[in-house]
Amino acid sequence: MAESPAVYPPPDQILSALGIEVTWRDDETLIGRSTADVGLLGRDGAPPGMGALSPVVDLVAGSRASATAEGDWLVTSDLWMHERSPLVTGPYLLETRLLRSGKRSTVVAVEVLDGDRPAVSCTVEFSRIRRDASPHVTSRPKPDQQWVRLGSGDLLSRSLEEACDIRVLDVGALGRDGAVSAAEVHRSPFVANSIGTLQGGVVVLVADAAASAALGPAARTVDMQFRFLAQTGDGPARATAAIVRREGSAATVNVEVVDQADGTIVGWAVCRVVSA
Repeated sequence: MAESPAVYPPPDQILSALGIEVTWRDDETLIGRSTADVGLLGRDGAPPGMGALSPVVDLVAGSRASATAEGDWLVTSDLWMHERSPLVTGPYLLETRLLRSGKRSTVVAVEVLDGDRPAVSCTVEFSRIRRDASPHVTSRPKPDQQWVRLGSGDLLSRSLEEACDIRVLDVGALGRDGAVSAAEVHRSPFVANSIGTLQGGVVVLVADAAASAALGPAARTVDMQFRFLAQTGDGPARATAAIVRREGSAATVNVEVVDQADGTIVGWAVCRVVSA
């Protein structure tokens, strides 16, 4: 007898630790929220950068997109995140809007609210693949249900980057021309996705860590455009950042994320970073 697919996310994984809950306002609007402590998302008490919000944005947008996927599996291909005002208190809400649902791709807009205040505007694009490409199923809310948690287990109890074991590296030891900062993350059950590779939000998070480090420990990303190019295999995934333009206390930074096992470029980001 074939085994039943495991439910995703599992209790010991990043998406469960973020306490993501969703509900339907009506048949067109899916609302999400994270019950994790916002203070654990940023660095040293600062508001979180875009990378720290990406796992929640990705999953909530995917929950909305899956309602029109007709049984297909969705893979995130592009993520755009633009801060309107810092996220400082929480809990934060995410309002979704379906922009397009086609045979090959689906696009969802997400507005992140800190209370009633607009905080971040996002757009997420998904590619559609066959459902049998993943051995897991994801719990989805039905219209008119109350808040439904996606995942279970304990909530985040330490900083998100520490929980993911994201490490900022000594760029001088990399020997790479143009790089001014770098960060790395190793694959583990906490950061793995439903097919055993790195969860997409974690790939964005390591890119954020590298981009922010380009301007120092007090810096954070306020805008990010991230393109997913491939799945991470054995890893680790290493992000290297290079400054392409400086404007006072802000900079535009390009980030390349590479699977160190085979050299595959798995992600590319353009970020705007500001220092405190």
